[in-house]
Amino acid sequence: MASKIFEDDQYRNLCSEKTLQSNSQGFFMNFVEHLLNHVGPEWVKTVFGKLSTDQDRIKCVYESNKTKTLLQDFLINVQEVYRQKNASISQKKRLEAELLMEKQDYQGALLLFCQSIIRSAKTGQEKSFDSGVSLSLALWGRSEALLKLGSYSNAIVDVQQALKENLPGSYKAQAFWRMAKCYAALGEESRSKVSFDLTEKLLEGNQEKIEQLNADRLHYQHHSTVTQVITDKGDADQKQLYASNKLTVKMSKSMGRYIVANERIEPDETLLVESPYAACLLPEFFGSHCHHCFTSLKSPFGCPDCASVAFCSLDCKDQAIATYHKHECKYLDLLIGSGMSVLAHTSLRMITQFGLQRCLEIYRNKSKEKIYRLCTNSHLRSPEDFFQRTLMASFLLRCLQKANFFQTGGDNQVSPSRAEYEIGEMLLFNLQVLQFNAHEVYETRYTDNCKPITSRVVFIGVAIYLTASLFNHDCHPALSRHFVGKSIVLTSVRPLNPNEIIPENYGPVFTRQTLAERKRSLSSRYWFDCQCMACQQNWPPIGRGLENVSERLMCPTPGCTQILTLPVPKANNTHCLKCRSVIDVPEKVLHLKRCLEQYRIASDMMKNLQTKEAKEMFCQAINTFYKCFLAPHKETHLSEAQLSKCIAQPRNTIKLQ
Repeated sequence: MASKIFEDDQYRNLCSEKTLQSNSQGFFMNFVEHLLNHVGPEWVKTVFGKLSTDQDRIKCVYESNKTKTLLQDFLINVQEVYRQKNASISQKKRLEAELLMEKQDYQGALLLFCQSIIRSAKTGQEKSFDSGVSLSLALWGRSEALLKLGSYSNAIVDVQQALKENLPGSYKAQAFWRMAKCYAALGEESRSKVSFDLTEKLLEGNQEKIEQLNADRLHYQHHSTVTQVITDKGDADQKQLYASNKLTVKMSKSMGRYIVANERIEPDETLLVESPYAACLLPEFFGSHCHHCFTSLKSPFGCPDCASVAFCSLDCKDQAIATYHKHECKYLDLLIGSGMSVLAHTSLRMITQFGLQRCLEIYRNKSKEKIYRLCTNSHLRSPEDFFQRTLMASFLLRCLQKANFFQTGGDNQVSPSRAEYEIGEMLLFNLQVLQFNAHEVYETRYTDNCKPITSRVVFIGVAIYLTASLFNHDCHPALSRHFVGKSIVLTSVRPLNPNEIIPENYGPVFTRQTLAERKRSLSSRYWFDCQCMACQQNWPPIGRGLENVSERLMCPTPGCTQILTLPVPKANNTHCLKCRSVIDVPEKVLHLKRCLEQYRIASDMMKNLQTKEAKEMFCQAINTFYKCFLAPHKETHLSEAQLSKCIAQPRNTIKLQ
């Protein structure tokens, strides 16, 4: 069976290895190779390879005389490695920012204030710098930059946080004064009045200051304006699941679980909006995106203990620290240094986000947990692959031990307890299930005035979604995928009939890759032999034959499956060879010409930022095409791709059916 599925065994093994370690410079795979050389391939195949459960595998590497000594020697060296706070750097960045404020370079100052905040030690911890209040001074400085840039709500948050972090008393009147101006600019008159009145009391009769205050009070009463930056975060971080009532989950032995339409679906219908079961940001975006919700950072807040990550808001910061980050914080650089993949990190996050007790509940009730219903392809996995994943699970388990996840004080005892073995088994399962069910999370970026036509996607993280994972692959996908923060949104881009499978796409699309390229990629990365229509009929890619494919016309008689390839011998009406009904060929050809014209007009609308109108016209034309004709058709597939770009445009309203 495996020989039929895997087009290229060597490439398949490489792909599998990359889901464990993506950085060739990391130390983890060096250890794996060392241990493999020690135990020998025969032991891996005939002893370890005969084990049938993850429980037996995780116990074997810890208890077998072949592996336990080398494994313990490796794991005993796991220790805290992370980017620490630095009060000196924090102070330096703040002073540089203050100089830029004097030069009215508010954007440059904002960046430096943000760096100062991320590097600041806890209040009172480094009293040799700024008397221990570096964080409050950096927040105070940033609030002024935000005020100057018109980001009033963020400025208010910074002032309030600076006060909580022991902003020196001499700043107190100025703090309420600044909040008063921000509230007034936002049009919040009552809060502005309270803040102005409190400021006046705190000025304690200083007439010169009071005159300035009253001038500000009068100015902002008459010139209130709202110039807030609107973000697309919305409720993206809240746990949510919207699934259209047009979806039905089915199951078969050959296809596993998959999703079909239970009634007609039109283009541009939102079929799923789902928060992730677990998600991890790529390390290269730790400094530019929120570690918790994946939104781009504007005025970030840092972790109180490490300088490795940043959060877009106090809410995101508090949620992360209360759950997973307290366990990962001081081991992030070690995890990155190991070279492990973001999938391996996500397997750890699937544990740390829940805490010990909830994880043990999941372990002991596996049959009721949706995550344990997803595909792992364990029956196709080689002994060596299992061995590598088991060693990764043991490394991650050791990090949890040292981080006091098990509330044992993080002692030096490497050999797992019963609860630790159970968590190790869960880690091993996670490493398998993520290989085939994780989604790349990306954000859409634009090079020209938010025009959809100029958009490109940037891979920023990985997530696993319990419902989205049920959609099967097709090289001609019916769905557009985009993300709001780390929540996935799946939207139809072509019509689907009742009982028709609703396919997503796992990467290879027929318009860009040949059949051989797609087969090699899918069999090596996802371990299945694609049998979609594009593969069965060997549809050619654009630029390599698709433009030469003749249009195929469907017989309009309900239930008839006859197909006519254009041009037909007769210029006028013709009879269906199967049901003998009359087909008005000229009328159908006219429909096709109208579709092509609508595709062109919709494309022009996209270029002119008429996104809503472009979407409507694309949907109308695509619908018309599929009522009369069958794929493949170059212009229709290009229009489906353009419709996807319109759907993913920022601030685009998600239509829930």
